[in-house]
Amino acid sequence: MLAGTGHELATLLHPVSPEEFLASYWEKQALHVRGTPEKFTHLFDRERFDLAILRTGFDKRVPATFGIHAFWRNRHDLYAGIEIEPHQVREALASRTTVCVNDISAGDEGLATFAAHIKRQLGLPSPIRFNCYLSPPGEGLDTHYDARHAMVIQLSGRKLWRYSRHPAAKYPLRNAIVEQDGRVRQSDNKPIRDVPSPDESQFEEVLLEPGDILYLPPGCWHNAKAGEESSLALNMACETVGFLGILGPELERVLQNRVEWRALVPATLASPAGAGTMPPEVGQFIAARLAELRELLGRLAADETELERLWRRATTSSPHLAQARPASDVPLRPGDVLVRTEPYPLAYVVRPGATPDTAAGVYVYGVNTEVALPGEALPLVRALAERQRFSVEEVESWAGLRLEQAQEFLKLLVARGLLRLES
Repeated sequence: MLAGTGHELATLLHPVSPEEFLASYWEKQALHVRGTPEKFTHLFDRERFDLAILRTGFDKRVPATFGIHAFWRNRHDLYAGIEIEPHQVREALASRTTVCVNDISAGDEGLATFAAHIKRQLGLPSPIRFNCYLSPPGEGLDTHYDARHAMVIQLSGRKLWRYSRHPAAKYPLRNAIVEQDGRVRQSDNKPIRDVPSPDESQFEEVLLEPGDILYLPPGCWHNAKAGEESSLALNMACETVGFLGILGPELERVLQNRVEWRALVPATLASPAGAGTMPPEVGQFIAARLAELRELLGRLAADETELERLWRRATTSSPHLAQARPASDVPLRPGDVLVRTEPYPLAYVVRPGATPDTAAGVYVYGVNTEVALPGEALPLVRALAERQRFSVEEVESWAGLRLEQAQEFLKLLVARGLLRLES
């Protein structure tokens, strides 16, 4: 179940429309949108910050993406960082340290739900999560770029941002920073040869105030510093998981079920006579696995339904929202009114049948949920896609099914959380 308006993206970007944002800014250039002080008061605040880090910091099931870091200038005037515990945040702030909480949405259901809505409204298969920055007066981070889309949402205080309007690198593999001597290095400390040092005299400059947002595509240089009061800001990060991130897990799922793909490459004893050549048994093993991989990719490429299912599953997944628990059998009466639980057109995929007018199966999607229905349910699914609310007795007139048969499909969708009885 994904409660909300279905217009979260439009509200976030207003007065810029989502269509204009995708056409002119997404992946292309930075965007600053001036807001009003009360625009994001419902979204997050300092009280929820404290609750979120406590809730997640002491949860044994904490996701790997969650972490609290403190950043400060060392004696060489360079920013250093360490990971800290929730109880150390107050002390860190008192010592003029910027505190960054990665994936704070893991501890705040409201943020997790908002991120899920943005993901759905952009049709993104990549994860979206919220990071949070709490900076004392005058503190921030030096010039760097991130390897992800970032939407900065200023909640309280003010922060001066300086940034390049266009990316310096297209979808970089890692974050990068500018050293004091002007050289650029990646977050793994390796130098970057194909990205020149930025000309900061050409940077845009804006003072973010409560209600403002700043969108930065991957690879946009930026630095930021809080004003005369502490700054609290969210960073809505869209991880740059390419198509391999969608395809890879599916290939692993299929291939790991085969003993040959779980087996080691054959062991061989070193022999001077065989130096410079691959042992025959190793070559045969690798060739056989590659042949199987080619065959699997060929079948997948030819199966448009399976490709669409992969994409649908990725775009409707949300790591911090629980999958709807299957409910027990709920009897439906003709006069009962059903409501769809998500504010979106019903997403579904059709597996074609033997003839153009038939379907072999239908897959229906909700948050973290895929429901498989037989092909005869297609008229019902198509009709549901056009309705947000309806009575059970209406179904017989527009689904082309017997009421008893339609009720069985409806009960399954209720049990899986895609429909609910109106209270």
